[in-house]
Amino acid sequence: MDDATIKKEIAAGFEYSYQHDDWVTPLDEALAGLTFEEALWKRSSDSKSIWEIVLHLAVWNENIVERVRSGTKARPVEGAWPPLPSVHNEVTWEGSKRRLWNALNSVRTMIEETPLAAIQAGPYGVGDLLCRATHNAYHIGQITKIREFSN
Repeated sequence: MDDATIKKEIAAGFEYSYQHDDWVTPLDEALAGLTFEEALWKRSSDSKSIWEIVLHLAVWNENIVERVRSGTKARPVEGAWPPLPSVHNEVTWEGSKRRLWNALNSVRTMIEETPLAAIQAGPYGVGDLLCRATHNAYHIGQITKIREFSN
């Protein structure tokens, strides 16, 4: 199998982690109609809110691009669970969702434009990218369940 075919398969697998309802609830559906108040809801004081999960997914998807481009074992500067914005309203909630979509698009672009050898040469290789796909699907499942609990 040539590199272009492998990259096409990797890209398809990545997209299945957040877009295709045959495997997960699509992210846009999981977040559809969710107000900022609903995104802040927590089942308990030690659980995560949907908004926190959205930011967590954003930083880790941004991070995989940074790892591949820099070739370093970088971690998110904001931490694994970045803090919520200081202001909670629809504008900042929309900004957090947009950040996640931009991060997912950056990963897709990185897969398309980066030679397979460069992805593999990253600090964790293609496996790291595949883990991000699993990570996305897991947390989208969490978002779906949190929405069920909150209703």
